[in-house]
Amino acid sequence: MMGEAKVRTRLRRPLAWPVAIVAFVLLPSAIAAFGTRAADAQVQRSPASEKASDRQTDDLAFFEKKAAFSKELGATHMLVTDGLPPATWEMDPADPYPMWFVHHASLLIIFPPKELEPFVDARYAAETRDIMRQRCEVLGRFGLKGAWNANEPAVLPEAFFTAHPELRGPRIDQPNRSRKAYFAPNVDEPEVLRMYRDAMQQLLKTCPEVEEFHWVTTDAGSGFDWAPSLYPGINGNSNDKDRPLSDRVAGFLINAQKAARDAGHEVEINLVPIEPRPWMTPTFSPDVLENTVRKLPRGLAVEGREGPDGRRFASVTTEGSAGAFYPIVGIVVPSISGADKEQHPARLMINFGDRTTVDFNYRLLKFTQGMPMRTLTERVTALRAFAATQVPEQQADNLVEVWSALNDVQHNLEVLNFGEMLRFGHVLNRWITRPMVPFPEKLTTEETKYYRPFLFQAKGEDQAADLADIQAMRPYEGWGARLLFQRTIEITVPRAQRALTLVEGIRAATKDEGGRTQWELLSKRLQALIYLLQSADDMVCYQAQLDRVKSLGVTPEPNPVLGYQSSWARTDLMELARREIDTMVDLNRVLESTHDPILDLAPTPGEETIMRLGPDITTAIKHKIDVMNAHWRDYDRLFTMPNP
Repeated sequence: MMGEAKVRTRLRRPLAWPVAIVAFVLLPSAIAAFGTRAADAQVQRSPASEKASDRQTDDLAFFEKKAAFSKELGATHMLVTDGLPPATWEMDPADPYPMWFVHHASLLIIFPPKELEPFVDARYAAETRDIMRQRCEVLGRFGLKGAWNANEPAVLPEAFFTAHPELRGPRIDQPNRSRKAYFAPNVDEPEVLRMYRDAMQQLLKTCPEVEEFHWVTTDAGSGFDWAPSLYPGINGNSNDKDRPLSDRVAGFLINAQKAARDAGHEVEINLVPIEPRPWMTPTFSPDVLENTVRKLPRGLAVEGREGPDGRRFASVTTEGSAGAFYPIVGIVVPSISGADKEQHPARLMINFGDRTTVDFNYRLLKFTQGMPMRTLTERVTALRAFAATQVPEQQADNLVEVWSALNDVQHNLEVLNFGEMLRFGHVLNRWITRPMVPFPEKLTTEETKYYRPFLFQAKGEDQAADLADIQAMRPYEGWGARLLFQRTIEITVPRAQRALTLVEGIRAATKDEGGRTQWELLSKRLQALIYLLQSADDMVCYQAQLDRVKSLGVTPEPNPVLGYQSSWARTDLMELARREIDTMVDLNRVLESTHDPILDLAPTPGEETIMRLGPDITTAIKHKIDVMNAHWRDYDRLFTMPNP
């Protein structure tokens, strides 16, 4: 197969490395500043017995650390909705779709008006409000303002609409990814607008520092009546079908702004629909967008165009990075290609990521603050100077080369991103824990226990058995997709391997033990990245060959003649299966070699979800290996057995 040997270069080095205690490029001085607490609630760190209150205290301390860093870096705002507890009470064991909205900070769910209170989990709402209050108290101490990200108008519980059918708005679920219908409220109804006013005023009473809202619509459990882009098709309350969409959207935004103003606060809101891919219908056509913006006062915007004249909305500029290559943690890739951004934005917010990336982001932004980075030469010069503060001088060029190689990896993977490929494949589709076998539909419940409950698959068992069927998109289906996917991995893995080799050279050249330890940890994370890339290639190639063979409908010969050799297709499938087994053995060796986080894992088994891997990941991977090894003779039901 094309490029097979090159793509499958395996890393067989010993893994008896010292236990890493720091995150990516965390220097000893940074360790002293924040201790050795490298993992947070986002990664494997918490025993099952950890109390939620302890975790909340820890998270608040981390928020305060980010606030201090933000203030020092000249930021004006902080995101207050990042990492809030998911609304687990909205999850449904019979339907995966709520996982797209349980982690969004819906105004009406967190600050429910009286009509909604009987249908909302009171404990969740109270605990989330308390988190918001504490975070905003931190902002007040540091003189920072809050930014609120969410999806609106947001889905509400079906029981609420059963009790108040007159308030039911559009159906907003994606029919191929949901098993039930979900609805948002009808914002043409005065009662719904009053509910939003109440919620907005409750929010600002609890969190007066919030002054800017970023609302996404037409995605992940949100939408307006009669918007043409709604996933189930254009729909909504029949009584309001003829009302212009521009009036509906403008009225909703003006209502929220006025509610804040009546409570003594000035807020600004930017409503942004999901960016349509080529096959999608835009939420706002050019004429509807123009009409909507014209009806808005200052401080309100749609798609970044502020009313009433369409000027550019002066939104908060964000710098920093949450990390690359999820579910791998702790890898920040400074951008060499650059992006158009304001040199001195009036509003600035820093994205520090989690505890595995916060210190690196802080040091990078602190060092490059005020440096010219407009051109490629300026960016490389600035990054080279920063690199010399992180590694021995003779290794600074190599560190820049690491970042360049990882920039290439990111760029190459964009070809496969119908949603980030590693996240959609290894997490939502559980490639990392599901076995490659010829007849997955025949596996027992015991054999599927580590992956089947966590597949984001709503359509049934046929789709669930298909390794290439990700949320009913099938983006990597067929032989042509196999070739494209394989070629992408073929040119990407060597760049990741180049970065790994350079990092190992940096580790060898680093004299102090703390520095060597942090480069060892980065090496392990890069190894894990390479193994996930290899595994993804295995999955797509295997399914394409399996589909091809089954479509031929060839019945194996029960008694092959002496001298019959294994067919090309049989050899290909079995080689892919063996390669996947060996890749997973190597991945487990990396994961078990350190107590520091490599992957983003839920703190406890009960918190594993479709969107997040569980803490028993190595056990699940070992189970996958065992299941695959138990089904070698299944290939005899597909192919004539060799009889050499």
